[in-house]
Amino acid sequence: MKNRIFKFLRAYSTNPNEINRLIVSSYLAINNIVVLHNRLIQGCIIYSNQESEYIALETFVEIINQDLGKLDFEDIIELFEFVISPSDKVVNGAVYTPNLIREYIVNQSISKYDGNINDILACDISCGCGGFLLTLTKKIKEITDKSYEEIFRDNIFGIDIAEYSIERAKFLLSLFALSNNEDIENYSFNLYQGNSLIFNWRTECERIGDNSGFDLIVGNPPYVCSRNMDLDTLIKVKEWEVAKTGHPDLYIPFFQIGLENLNGRGILGYITVNTFIKSINGRAVRDYFSRKDINITILNFGGEQIFQDRNTYTCICFLRFGNAEINYSRISSGEINNIDINNLQKFNYNDLNHRDGWNLANDDETVDFINAIESVGIPFKALYKTKNGIATLKNDVFKFKIFREDKNFFYLEDGEIVYPIERHICRDIVNANKIKSESDINLIKEKIIFPYDKDTVIIPEKTMLKKYPKAYKYLESKKKLLSTRDKGKGQYEEWYAYGRKQSMDIVAHKLFFPHICEKPNFVLCNELDLLFYNGIAIVSENLDHLLIIKKLMESKLFFKYIKNTTKDYASGYISMSRNHLKKFGVYQFTENEKAILLLSNDVDEFLEELYGISIASV
Repeated sequence: MKNRIFKFLRAYSTNPNEINRLIVSSYLAINNIVVLHNRLIQGCIIYSNQESEYIALETFVEIINQDLGKLDFEDIIELFEFVISPSDKVVNGAVYTPNLIREYIVNQSISKYDGNINDILACDISCGCGGFLLTLTKKIKEITDKSYEEIFRDNIFGIDIAEYSIERAKFLLSLFALSNNEDIENYSFNLYQGNSLIFNWRTECERIGDNSGFDLIVGNPPYVCSRNMDLDTLIKVKEWEVAKTGHPDLYIPFFQIGLENLNGRGILGYITVNTFIKSINGRAVRDYFSRKDINITILNFGGEQIFQDRNTYTCICFLRFGNAEINYSRISSGEINNIDINNLQKFNYNDLNHRDGWNLANDDETVDFINAIESVGIPFKALYKTKNGIATLKNDVFKFKIFREDKNFFYLEDGEIVYPIERHICRDIVNANKIKSESDINLIKEKIIFPYDKDTVIIPEKTMLKKYPKAYKYLESKKKLLSTRDKGKGQYEEWYAYGRKQSMDIVAHKLFFPHICEKPNFVLCNELDLLFYNGIAIVSENLDHLLIIKKLMESKLFFKYIKNTTKDYASGYISMSRNHLKKFGVYQFTENEKAILLLSNDVDEFLEELYGISIASV
């Protein structure tokens, strides 16, 4: 979609009704469709006697013709999704699902359905503007040749939390029927405005109760992380069994909601976030799938980003009751129509670790490699302590590069103002993500105002004013900015306290490595009281302890393991978070083996022998 079109819409109006009128009227004008009977669409048409609106319509149509040369249903869906306000997108998790993905999910789901398609009850329980409902309509029409009036009335159901999304879904489906020469006064839609976290389909809709649930549920559950949910939503999410662990994102309960709204032979088809496979947040839902004997097929897109402008990593899932197992493949979106979905790598729930995350791979060789590594020695998490960097939540307020210094003060430059900061309230700090070698540590070292005593207890305000008046004056100039942390809801010991207390009390050797990287590098630091932000560090009072794990983590064996068990990001980047390190088996070296390991410039052959594993190509 061209930027000029979006720019026009952004400037035109924020009123949903005005936006709907413009988009609907544009579609009719560009596609030369005359509406004779449909009252819903007629009520949305901009006519020539509505002067200001009509001028805007003509301008918009001209822009579309110049930049796109058409306006089809995919364009309409994308426009409807675009004009959702940014704040609503954050709260409701609305995102446009590409047609390729919708068609694949609907086609596969319907192909697995063993009932009469004429009578199928199909639903999207987070339907947004109706993209999946449109795809369902097309497929049912193709198979049954029922009228659109019959399909909308008998087969298609949807719900969304936003009233304007339900209205847009009605417009979308009505326009589709019109474009296929079906023009009647009114359609009877089974579309509801409501919150799927609490909506009861069996009591609100008699037909669903009589059918013991839906035959088919498809969709794209909302992508909202816990920090962006309001308190009421957080409470409702936690009431679902699958959302009892960690800080679950909003998509997690939609697995349980979908399954519990299916009948016994029903099918659930989603494109959704893939983090449930490994994350702490997904621990309860992994256990739920196992206990409920769910057959689940996962097509994992890994680090490929399916959705435009969203840093979200996704997978397609098909779920149904019975024949409990996991069928898995990691693929690219371009492969989905070529893959044999009935011949994927199979996993038994009893062979997987629901608590720590599922190790899933495309072939037996990789699965065996991962299992062999994890069976050796002692798990990483039992031997090593990892720490994330400090979290002030406003690093640029607290940390600074020295502008100049004297025996009493470091001087901080803030715009055109230079603030003296007492030396004794400052600590050294580094950005761990920028460290490539030990020599980098001194080169990138900064100072940070550390308003805590040696026991990391916050310095009271009266003491700050008395002992560190210069630092206090500077921080006071940033008081309003600091108050915006945690969306203004932070409860801090003092207004100048750090946002979180993590990693402030480390007095130890550190092995630094990046959190997200293409291939990790590991740098040892002997400065016991050096603070850091970003990145991760393994911390230990025993330097030899860190030297051993450094050698091990620099090996091809470790890299092959982490590449096949971690979370993927775009452009081949991977996560090195502790959750992905914890099950790595650390071989228990003898003193002689330690010496060989530390002195060797090429440890891979040595480790292959000790682990009894062939690394082969990495």
